[in-house]
Amino acid sequence: MSQATERATMPKGTHAVLEHRTVFNANQNLLSVVKPGNHVLDVGCGSGGITAGIALLVGSTGGVTGIDTSEHLIELAKENHQSVNNIHFERADISQYVPEKRFDVVSAARVLQWVANPGEILIQMIALSEPGGYVSILDYNHKKIQWSPGIPASMQRFYKAFLQWREDAGMDNETADHLAAMFEEAGLKNIMVADYSEITNSTDKDFATHINIWAIVAATRGKQLVSDGYISEEEREDAEKDYQLWAATTAQSMAMYLLAVSGQK
Repeated sequence: MSQATERATMPKGTHAVLEHRTVFNANQNLLSVVKPGNHVLDVGCGSGGITAGIALLVGSTGGVTGIDTSEHLIELAKENHQSVNNIHFERADISQYVPEKRFDVVSAARVLQWVANPGEILIQMIALSEPGGYVSILDYNHKKIQWSPGIPASMQRFYKAFLQWREDAGMDNETADHLAAMFEEAGLKNIMVADYSEITNSTDKDFATHINIWAIVAATRGKQLVSDGYISEEEREDAEKDYQLWAATTAQSMAMYLLAVSGQK
């Protein structure tokens, strides 16, 4: 197991970040790519919220397969969406995945940021798509996140350590801004780039849910940073506590820079 693969493994509890995500609020780029009757592969499907939305888009004449390396997330996905007839979940690694047939659309949302070989993963996604089919990737540039007003010093230290922890494992903290060039190099055509940055303001009804994502990261991923020696447990606790207080009393907005890039085989 590579260091990136080991660090990307989602600790139990991290899936709370995924629970509010759907294709309609967190993967809207697929609305212009996926058509009724399509067969779609959702790479890194997590607990299946976005995958279930894709199943609605393709309708009864299409189908969607969700794969993830996490056994507990796949089990959650199966449990959460067992009533959906045109959906299939299985534990699989995209690098070694051999389906019975290729797909009209191969999608990965917020996945390539967690691998050390994004170019190789893109090539595999292309190989699993039909001629004329689409590959669509949605991902962040973590270096362009903006908080207003500024976050507490303890969370600043945590976030800096988080980015270094990722970088040291070979992960690209600026994935979003490198996707278009990767698509061109891989030979995809009709490349489309769209900004889907996640912006939340204190006037939004779901502001608390969105702004607290970094408290969840500190509570879950933070344990990994402590274990790997990037921060102390005291620093992790301070970051989580101080950020929660900031989010509840001071925070006005957060913008997470997110791009969607799609291309045709």
